[in-house]
Amino acid sequence: MFDKLIGEKEAWFIHDEIYGQLQELVKSEHPSLKLKPEDYSTLISQRLGDRTIKEYGVWVYYPWSRRLVHLLDEDEFIEVRTNRNRYKITREEQKTLSRKKIGIVGLSVGQSIALTLAMERTCGELRLADFDTAELSNLNRIRTGVQNLGVKKTLIAAREILEIDPFIKIRIYNDGLNEENMDHFFTFDGKLDLFVEVCDGLDIKIESRYKARELQIPVVMDTNDRGMLDVERFDLEPGRDILHGLANGLDPKNVKGLTNEEKVPYVLRLIGADTISTRMKASMLEVEQSINTWPQLASSVTLGGALTTDVCRRILLDQYHESGRYYVDLEELVGDKDPKSEVAPVPAPQLVNPYSALEWSDIRRSVDEFFEKYEDDGNGIADHHLNALVDAGIAAPSAGNNQPWKWYYRNGVLFLFHDKIQSWSWGDYYEMGSHISLGSALENVRLQAEALGLSAQETVFPLEHNPTMIAAVRFFPLAEPIKQSTLDLARHIFIRNTNRRLAKRIQLDESFYDEMGRIVSLFDPVKLYYTQDETELDELADIIAECDKVRLLNELGHEEFYHEIRWNKTDADKTRNGVELDSVDITASEKAGFKVAQDWNAVKLLAQWDKGDAFKKMSLDGIKSASGIVILTIPEFNHSTLIQAGRAAERAWIFANQQHVAVHPMLSTAFFFNRLTHGRGQDLPQHVADKLSLLRQRFLKVLSAGQKHDTMTQHEVFVMKVAIAPDADSRSLRKHKAELFNRD
Repeated sequence: MFDKLIGEKEAWFIHDEIYGQLQELVKSEHPSLKLKPEDYSTLISQRLGDRTIKEYGVWVYYPWSRRLVHLLDEDEFIEVRTNRNRYKITREEQKTLSRKKIGIVGLSVGQSIALTLAMERTCGELRLADFDTAELSNLNRIRTGVQNLGVKKTLIAAREILEIDPFIKIRIYNDGLNEENMDHFFTFDGKLDLFVEVCDGLDIKIESRYKARELQIPVVMDTNDRGMLDVERFDLEPGRDILHGLANGLDPKNVKGLTNEEKVPYVLRLIGADTISTRMKASMLEVEQSINTWPQLASSVTLGGALTTDVCRRILLDQYHESGRYYVDLEELVGDKDPKSEVAPVPAPQLVNPYSALEWSDIRRSVDEFFEKYEDDGNGIADHHLNALVDAGIAAPSAGNNQPWKWYYRNGVLFLFHDKIQSWSWGDYYEMGSHISLGSALENVRLQAEALGLSAQETVFPLEHNPTMIAAVRFFPLAEPIKQSTLDLARHIFIRNTNRRLAKRIQLDESFYDEMGRIVSLFDPVKLYYTQDETELDELADIIAECDKVRLLNELGHEEFYHEIRWNKTDADKTRNGVELDSVDITASEKAGFKVAQDWNAVKLLAQWDKGDAFKKMSLDGIKSASGIVILTIPEFNHSTLIQAGRAAERAWIFANQQHVAVHPMLSTAFFFNRLTHGRGQDLPQHVADKLSLLRQRFLKVLSAGQKHDTMTQHEVFVMKVAIAPDADSRSLRKHKAELFNRD
């Protein structure tokens, strides 16, 4: 065969370093002697005997590189190659390891593991499964050359291992691990002694563990993030839940074929959203935005190869017996313990509410003061009417469902107070959102009063020096019979809701906007603008989405956003305020993304990188299904006109719901633009203010298109999407009345 390879020119390169190998061999056999050059010659000659050096050992041919290499026989080769393992691995332990079979699925991360296992000779047989071929983008973490692009990852790993040690047995599974070959992979010619799972396929990740548990084979997994290593000792705990119970109820068939973005919630569940690194969190938020999939670094992958090999060796040598999840986080282990800086660090801003709770004792004192100023009382009203009026007020919408009110009744007068500790937020510039909500509450009370045959007469801001007393409402018998339309309006107070469901865009008749405009005109000086032009809607979608992104990339905006979120019905029921995330029409992956984005340090990185377009997606998707966008404006920006705008918004909203039209307020533009114009960019970094200024120019251009009024003199204070959509599953909860209403 040797002569044939040479004669037929199949071997292009001949490597004959057998004499050097023999020197190492005799040196290893006489470790206590200081051998001289002539000693080597004598000892090697004795070993050769009648054979020539060319005949000694074996010649190994590597067809993929056309190389012919002269090596020691297997036993001698292994002895020399593992000599430097002593005594971290004894000869007896090395022999034990040489009889072990290890299977690896996933040859991106797994290549480093396979090579390290081979170099240390932790086993005598490796089974490698992967269906993929090498691509240029793989070379940031797979050790190979550009000549192997397009070659199967299994072949690349197998060839490199065999070039290190041709006596290690390699079995490759070029179709990856699947239902058809799983039995063969795990049991052919004797079952595996250990299984290393580092694949992307969630279905195989789970199914292979079931198989390993059935066969009582230990499983090791590396995630190459924060040095996380997972060990499941199914050999010692055959009844153990796979993945420590994190995969319970997860059906492999349901996750098969998911996109990388769709895998995110499952991956987070299995590896733990709270435990991944900050940069990995930030990167996951950019999946299918600015990157195709989550990143992997050569340093982390190489570390994973070392960690996995070490643990595999100790498992196979009966030196380690536990299951568990472990972290070897180099950034924590090797980092600045006492970082020095010439500039003192700026304290991080906190969402600290500057207000104290509005106590009932404070309210009583204010009411006492009111009756000193206004001697006349209102007419007394029946208790059931009073309760109906307060119920209507409490049912009003509020920004983030913060319910910024307390109600108090004395001597025939119903008082509305602004509970600032409930409504304060960084985003609510000039308390505009809370005053719009308070105006909506007053409008509900007026509508309910008329439905009860009462006329509501309000005094707004009756105590000039006390802005927390928003209004005092007296009630008198209504002079006119109650109209059916009034009863219908009052009924819709409790039907009105925020509907964030998505559907196909359906255009509404112009008469809908005409009637909504007529209703808003009743609340002078509020004006209504709208558009249902698709080009303008697309432009508004991007503007609104950019404002939402600005909010979440701001530390205070980010903190208050997560202060509002209720992750599930249980959380919502505990506080009975905030926005339940399940009411938002988003995918499980997007919900998982919100969980990841809860870490400000990860989001801060996105802000620094000028990324974060994932935060635009919800708004963009929402307006894709919009029939139109409606905008309410006021000419003078003060609390009185904001309350009037709140009245108009509530009536317009009720009208839309009466017409079976869904309403979803989208208020970031209004909050930011008024902070920019009226507030002169208060608390906004200059680059953010500049960005918002450009966005507002675009916004005003859309707003002024086809409108009769001069939009430049107006302040946009309420923006809502209207659409034809499926019914919302639920309404936002309200706090219990006992927390919000009291009386003498």
